[in-house]
Amino acid sequence: MSTSKNYDQGKKNEKNSWSVMSTKGFVRPTSEQKRNIEFAFESVGKSIKTRGYDLIHIDTVPLIKDKSTSKKWVKKLVLYELKTAGANRKEPLKKDFANFGFTYSGNEEYNYHTLGNEQYKFIFLNLATEEARLLDESDWKPRARLYSTTSVFVDKPIHGQVL
Repeated sequence: MSTSKNYDQGKKNEKNSWSVMSTKGFVRPTSEQKRNIEFAFESVGKSIKTRGYDLIHIDTVPLIKDKSTSKKWVKKLVLYELKTAGANRKEPLKKDFANFGFTYSGNEEYNYHTLGNEQYKFIFLNLATEEARLLDESDWKPRARLYSTTSVFVDKPIHGQVL
């Protein structure tokens, strides 16, 4: 599958995962909520990457309604990174996720190291079965093969020698 097709499939899976996760009590924070979360963590000396998490628990929403409220409840805030296995995989996902591959971005890793297991969690979702697992990094990272890569997304025109 080409990189473009992989990206498109990934975006489709991501979109489908939001409705599944909402039934499990998780929501995508709005831009304003993300700003309030960022403010809350900064108030205790923790700088986070707003692109380094996907979800919050629905119970968190009242705690981040504005900056002062989010600052007051910062110790209760937990951010969740969602990793989704598509429903139409060539090889079905094993029940224990043993054949699951995904991208772990620098922003996600940064947030994990900044917030730790208490305030940063991972959710693995199998879209085919809608089964999800709540995990700490130590639940999956020691059981994974890791490949060092750099993801690149060119967002400005480039010029070079035409061949």
